[in-house]
Amino acid sequence: MLRNKIADDLNVPIELIDKALKEAYAKVKLLKQVKKNGSIRLISQPSRNLKVIQYWLISNIFSKLKIHESATAYRKGHSVKNNADMHSRNRYFLKLDIKDFFPSITFNDFMPVLFEWYKTNKQDWPLDSNVENLIKRTCFDKNGRLPIGYPTSPIISNAVMYNFDSQIVSELNSNKVKFGNVVYTRYADDFTFSTEKKDSSNEIYKLIESLMITLKSPKFIINPEKTRFSSSSGGSAFLTGLRICHDGHVTIHRKYKDHVRLLLSLFKKKILKPEELVSLMGHISYIKHVDPIFYNKLQRKYFEILKELR
Repeated sequence: MLRNKIADDLNVPIELIDKALKEAYAKVKLLKQVKKNGSIRLISQPSRNLKVIQYWLISNIFSKLKIHESATAYRKGHSVKNNADMHSRNRYFLKLDIKDFFPSITFNDFMPVLFEWYKTNKQDWPLDSNVENLIKRTCFDKNGRLPIGYPTSPIISNAVMYNFDSQIVSELNSNKVKFGNVVYTRYADDFTFSTEKKDSSNEIYKLIESLMITLKSPKFIINPEKTRFSSSSGGSAFLTGLRICHDGHVTIHRKYKDHVRLLLSLFKKKILKPEELVSLMGHISYIKHVDPIFYNKLQRKYFEILKELR
């Protein structure tokens, strides 16, 4: 049985696995996170023992499931910079956001994906009702929904979305006269489409809306408040926090740059608060990765300060 294998691999008594599964729903902590719009997002924090089982499942099973190349979040070697770079050569952009993305994905959505993998990758444990119960209690909430905050949720969401991502790409590629040469990426619940063809973003939106209506599972709803049409020539193309300029250059937001310059200035004057120092170091590391051109400018102006921060 799978639970025996997990216990053996982790070198723990099987009773510990059973206890973690039994207490899966009771031991979860719900943390409140305030969104930018002031609403509350609930973050689920599993027990320490349950989290160990989750990481075993990720390493030994979930990491082997198919994930579409358009999925750029939660993957090794991928980042917000990679996501933006893929769109940098296009001029017209459409951004869509899904309401309650993780909770919209259910245990029933995931099991067909797992069964498909199991059929072609036979294991030394049966994919029976015991395994189904183990995965359901370990990776989903008591209502069978994918929780926000579980380590397993991102990789499960990407696996469940494989067929839908594939369908989107197929539909777009089948009618390039109408849509142009579209680049599609999905960073978790953020769908981004870019094209060189003017006025095709509305047609792309209609296509995705139609596909989501006909999609049997998961059932998604587009968040109209976060739908954005933009163009790099207009200077308003922002993808996963990064701006795409008219020449294809990817950079960070001007307000972000100003904030970092302010922190550097305060540090130079030795009046930066200790808690802000950690934040500054994080900002510098992020800038070095996503916007090396701006980082080089900072180096020229704040060389001694950046040297001190290393």
